[in-house]
Amino acid sequence: MPRPPAPVLPAILALSLLAGGCERAPVGEEAIRAADAFAASQPLYLQPFPYTPVPDGIADLRPETCGACHAEIYEEWRVSTHARAWEDAQFQAELEKQHVTGLFGTKADARWMCVNCHIPLVNQQEERVVALRGGEVHRPVKVRNPQFMPDLVDSAIGCATCHVRGGVVYGPYGDTAAPHPVARDDGLLRPDVCLRCHQAEAEFPKLNLVCVFRTGAEWEGGPWDEEGRTCQTCHMPEVERPLVAGGPPRPTRRHWFGGSLIPKHPDYEAEIAPLRDVYPDGLELELVPPPSLPPGDRARVEVRGTNAHAGHLLPTGDPERFIEVEVRARDGAGNLLAEAKHRIGSRYEWHPEVKLLEDNRLKPREERRWALEFEVPAGGEVRVEVVASKHRLTEETMAYHHLDGRYVAGRRFYERTFVLPVGEAAPAPPLPPGARRP
Repeated sequence: MPRPPAPVLPAILALSLLAGGCERAPVGEEAIRAADAFAASQPLYLQPFPYTPVPDGIADLRPETCGACHAEIYEEWRVSTHARAWEDAQFQAELEKQHVTGLFGTKADARWMCVNCHIPLVNQQEERVVALRGGEVHRPVKVRNPQFMPDLVDSAIGCATCHVRGGVVYGPYGDTAAPHPVARDDGLLRPDVCLRCHQAEAEFPKLNLVCVFRTGAEWEGGPWDEEGRTCQTCHMPEVERPLVAGGPPRPTRRHWFGGSLIPKHPDYEAEIAPLRDVYPDGLELELVPPPSLPPGDRARVEVRGTNAHAGHLLPTGDPERFIEVEVRARDGAGNLLAEAKHRIGSRYEWHPEVKLLEDNRLKPREERRWALEFEVPAGGEVRVEVVASKHRLTEETMAYHHLDGRYVAGRRFYERTFVLPVGEAAPAPPLPPGARRP
């Protein structure tokens, strides 16, 4: 995606900001108009969700307030990645790289681009951008946001992000006798609401920075889109339940937004673990053994991996995500006969310039096979161990960001040992007339 264009602002305001060293910063309504005009000039993923007043009938926009009535939905959201998008230690480490000297500072500052997906509502952003010096994204002109609500920052991607606009609460029905204004919005079930952040693709060479969240394009280029399966189909499973305590059961959706289910912090493991019974892992694995294991022969086993449950590339999202499949063959005494390790993911060179080195991720329903060859022992059995793990970061990146003890790099999601007897193959049964062996 090309670099975002320089903003188009009212002439007088642009001159007052960009000429003469920013002698006067807009405030109040003028600042709001300038920030809104700048946001409208940017790609969608660089635009915050518009400001919304608190709907009549409720105290504030915090998820805890919504949870007073929508308790079950709130408890699901509370353990989700969306709820923890702002506190995410890796994200905060990335922000710390962008040193800021204060309002109108001249040092490089690309943070404004990142916060639009981690605290998306205008209400959550203490500062807003009104222009770019020289049209360069790392030289933003910022003003204090008069619409800032400090108690919303920790909500990250909360209820109001998707459900509140213009002081109205939008949902799947819009016909409830709620204490606040309600309306129906079928768009909440369309991918657009997700792809605002999950389809963000751009390169910023001067910053040695790339944004490669292509999940939307991956989904649109695969079979799931043609079959009418959207983001919500998998990440928000259907369930019938009351929307509020005491209400009638109605079709609605879960709000866990399950994906890799790698906890954002070691302390979150117990909360995340039960969700793994709800969301299948994208990769299915199967051992393809040889027809026989004659002693002393060279044998070949294969592990078949299929992207069976993800409608996008596997893995997707952050460019550092990868899956590792390990295969080992041992004899009956536990002695190692052979081993191999296979990595599924993209790999980048980050310095001195950003360069994609390889990308072997699996397309939806794509199958891949990995072979392991070994010499068959004299007798007994061969044990083939297959272990698979998914990773958000490498251990090197964990160390670089000083994340040990406060972040989780990955988790093992598959572990199985297959026992294969050593011996000659039994004779194959005769085929029917005219049939051929595969």
